[in-house]
Amino acid sequence: MRCLWITRQDPRPQDSGDLIYSLGLIRALAAQPGVDLTVLAHHGKTPSSGDVGIRWELHGVIPKGRIPGILSRLPSDSWRLGNPLMRGALRSLLDQNAWDWVVIDQAACGWAMDLFPANQRFAYIAHNHEAVLRGEVARSPDGSLPLRLALRHDAAKYATLEGRLCERASLVSAITPRDAEAFQTANPSKSVIILPPGYGREIGISSPPLITAETPLKVALAGTFEWLAKRRNLETFLLAAAEPFREKRIEFLVVGKAEPDYFQALGEKHPWAAFHANVPSMAPFLQGARIGLIPEALGGGFKLKALDYIFAGLPLGSIESALSGIPIDPDADCIAAGTPEKLAIEVAGKIHDTDFLNRAAGSAFMKSRHQFDWASRGRLLASAMHIPS
Repeated sequence: MRCLWITRQDPRPQDSGDLIYSLGLIRALAAQPGVDLTVLAHHGKTPSSGDVGIRWELHGVIPKGRIPGILSRLPSDSWRLGNPLMRGALRSLLDQNAWDWVVIDQAACGWAMDLFPANQRFAYIAHNHEAVLRGEVARSPDGSLPLRLALRHDAAKYATLEGRLCERASLVSAITPRDAEAFQTANPSKSVIILPPGYGREIGISSPPLITAETPLKVALAGTFEWLAKRRNLETFLLAAAEPFREKRIEFLVVGKAEPDYFQALGEKHPWAAFHANVPSMAPFLQGARIGLIPEALGGGFKLKALDYIFAGLPLGSIESALSGIPIDPDADCIAAGTPEKLAIEVAGKIHDTDFLNRAAGSAFMKSRHQFDWASRGRLLASAMHIPS
C-alpha cells in the first residue's frame, strides 16, 4: 500500500509536542506490514538521518513572513507551508506515483488537498479541533485590537479549511475524545477514530517516589512556550498563582522551549517564579517536585507533558478540560479545577497533603503505564485505512 504523508517539517529531532506526535505516528504506520511510506515536508532546524522503511522528501525551510498571507484564502500557517517550492515538490511526486492513501498531518497542511484528483483517498490527522481552538484564542480579550482582528480572520479561515478537509477525507483522526466527538457531530457520516499519542521514552521507575514532608514545596511546569495560546495560558496562571503560591512559599519552576528574552521578561515581572529556557533535559527540574502543572485553559489537544509528569512519578495539577484523553479520575487521581484561579488555590491547598499526593501519583501511574504504546497506534491507523496486516 503506497502512502504519502504530508506534514509541516521534518519532525526530527522531536523538540515540541506536535513533532513528537507526527514522528510517532509516521514511524508506527511505516512499521506496519505492506506499508510503503513517503513523507513530504520542509527541512527541520537540524539535519536528520534516515529511518528504515521511510522515504523522506524534504524541501526548503518554512518561510517566516506571514503578512502577505492575509490576502490568501488559506490561514497564514497553511499559506506559508504551501509555498511554490513545496507545491512543485508535491506535483513531482504526483507525476512519479499513484497513491493509495494521502495523509494530511494537521490542518495547516490542507494547502495540498486541491492538488490531488477528486477520487484521491485522504486521511486527515488532526492535532486539535482547529475551529474550536483558534476561535477560543481569537476571542481572548488580550492583545491589541489589530492583533485580535487578525486572529479572528485567521481563525475563520482555519475553520473553513478544516471543514473542507473533513468533508473530503475518507478518515478523520482526533487525539482526544472531546475533539473526536466534535468532529463526529459535525460530520456524522465520516469515520472518526481516536489516536492518542504513544510514549516513546523509557519509564525509569516502577512506582512513583514517595513524597514526604521533606520533599521541597516545588511545582513544575514543563512545555513549549512559543505559540501565542501557550504564552497566554502561562501568563494567566502566573497572575492567578502569585498570591497563593507566595503565601504558601511554593517554588514555581517554568522550564521548556522558549525565547530567552521572553522568559527573562517574565522573570522580571514575576520574581517569585523561576524560568529556564531551552534546557537539554527537563528531567532534573521534575525530580523532587511535588506537583506537575497543566494550566492550559486555552487550547485543545492532548497534553503530552501529562505523561512526562505521570511517568516521573508526579501528581498532576490540571485544568479539567486539559485532561481529555488521559485515563485518570479527575476527582481522585489529580488536582483538577475549572479555571486557572481555582487551580492555583487548589494546588496551594493540597501541596502539604502528602497522603493525597502519593495516592494520586500512584493511581495515575498504574492507570497510564500500559496505555501509551506507539505500535498500537500504528495498527489502529492501518486498520482504519484498510491496510492488510
